[in-house]
Amino acid sequence: MKILSITIGLLLIATMAFANPVYTEGISYQVEVLEDGQIQVREATRVYKDGKEISKTYHRHVLAPEADLTNEVKKVKDIAEVVWNEEVIAEYKAKKDKK
Repeated sequence: MKILSITIGLLLIATMAFANPVYTEGISYQVEVLEDGQIQVREATRVYKDGKEISKTYHRHVLAPEADLTNEVKKVKDIAEVVWNEEVIAEYKAKKDKK
């Protein structure tokens, strides 16, 4: 009888531990600058359940020199500020106009 009560007790503890799992989310960015000045951004969103990753999704987009950076994260804005000088913008526009 004593073994049975220990087993039931363990089952109740395990059930209680999983009754309210903790979900968290993390977002990371990978930023790459192409030769012509375009900036590629990959956003990875990870969902964790009790500290263990259970889901991961990606979103990718490319920004041309002089693109609107209003909705971009600070990291992307900082890189664009350094990379997109007048020379890079002029070369990109000239290349685009040739097409």
